[in-house]
Amino acid sequence: MVTKEMERIYQEVADILVKMIPEKWQTIFLYTEIDEKNHRLFFYYYPEFSTEPVYMLDVASMLKGSKREWEVLANALYDAFERLLLAFDEAEQELWTNLTFQLNSKGNMKIKFDYDDLSTVDFLEKKEKWEKEYLQASLQEL
Repeated sequence: MVTKEMERIYQEVADILVKMIPEKWQTIFLYTEIDEKNHRLFFYYYPEFSTEPVYMLDVASMLKGSKREWEVLANALYDAFERLLLAFDEAEQELWTNLTFQLNSKGNMKIKFDYDDLSTVDFLEKKEKWEKEYLQASLQEL
């Protein structure tokens, strides 16, 4: 069951991502995981008319404005997902360990929640597997 708070957070995540990307884009793919020790997050986006994704850390070098502003938005993104996990807990729903958030330029979102124990899998292995699933496949329509 999706609560109003969850819907609000999904929209907030979309708004933050749009502010973080300094050019027209077609699709964003974001991965985040939260456990007792870590909160990891990364995203890629496809610029408009491009088949090559741009990694989130490469965005900072493209910015014409303040890198500090971008860092504030990145922190807000982390905070939003932590609040989303809390909203799941408050709604007494099973807590996810990681999720993939997809957003296209038309505003359509798709979220895939996973509940696997991630403590035994190396983060770089997870990232490579995720990249193969989401970035090396053709662009998915939302």
